[in-house]
Amino acid sequence: MFDKLAPTPITEKKYRYLMICAMVWMFTGAWVDASAHTYVIEDIETFFTPWHALLYSGYGFVVISAVYVKNKMKDYKFDVGVLGATIFAVGGGSDAIWHTLLGIETGVEPLITPSHLMLFLGSFLMLDHVFASRPEKDILDAASIFSIATIYGLIVFMTQFINPFLDREMFFYYNDDRLAAGSVFFHAMLACIVFVYSIRFRVSPRGMCAIYFISFLYQSVFFILGDLMSMVGLIVSGFWFGVGAFLITNWYYKTNHDRKVQIATALIGSLYGLFVVLNILYLSIFQDFDLVWRFYGLGGLVTTPLLFGYMIGNLGVNPKTGEVVAVSYTHLTLPTKA
Repeated sequence: MFDKLAPTPITEKKYRYLMICAMVWMFTGAWVDASAHTYVIEDIETFFTPWHALLYSGYGFVVISAVYVKNKMKDYKFDVGVLGATIFAVGGGSDAIWHTLLGIETGVEPLITPSHLMLFLGSFLMLDHVFASRPEKDILDAASIFSIATIYGLIVFMTQFINPFLDREMFFYYNDDRLAAGSVFFHAMLACIVFVYSIRFRVSPRGMCAIYFISFLYQSVFFILGDLMSMVGLIVSGFWFGVGAFLITNWYYKTNHDRKVQIATALIGSLYGLFVVLNILYLSIFQDFDLVWRFYGLGGLVTTPLLFGYMIGNLGVNPKTGEVVAVSYTHLTLPTKA
């Protein structure tokens, strides 16, 4: 069944770039909607809002672009992308009915309602179409990199209620320390999983940097309707985290260490914890937040993800042969032909 849903490879670069534009439009709209649910929730009384308009117009652009590309390619196959778009459309219609009859959700509810879960499923399938339709299976082009980053960003979107960069206040209340620590560990492990997944597709250091930076860019939109300084801060954090990921990936491809995938993944997890701690210290020093964590607690937010990351790194090891992805990153250039 799943083989029948596999998309036809899209070799034209201009079509692949069109997919990037569609992804950015649609999923930026999703994050703007999240910002509205956080900062202007009191003013939301209907399904028909500017942020929903941005989200669903982005979806419309995705559909129109896909129809255009498939028509140009004479590809009329029902694939995973068409399935995803259909599920998203049903979820969108259900969402409108849900809001009309039951009102606007608050708290965690918007992330777990049946209509929104259909939207998430449809989104994942559409992003899978972008990834699976890459022209060369052994090379990830720009659209493939964007699809991985956007899938990562979508998972972060679904778990935004336990995100150390989006809900920073929980680090400054004694009763929220367990939730705060859990948020760091969860998202650090998620960053580790993304690294292992990406490295198995031989993502270049630049590509790895882009994946993390793009995911942070999506997250930064969360603050767009309420806190522009936090938005800028998250973009800066994402940039430097991407630089760190670049250096770690570069080391991974250059070294012959027999535990390199475990070590690299551990460093990614620890790097995530480090940036969370730096963010906490910035708020404490420059914005007069009262820091309730002691130095060893902050240190634990960096070292514990290091341990988790090392264990997750074992997912990148072939269980039979012990082999890992071992190829010089200099050979990971994108194809020059359309």
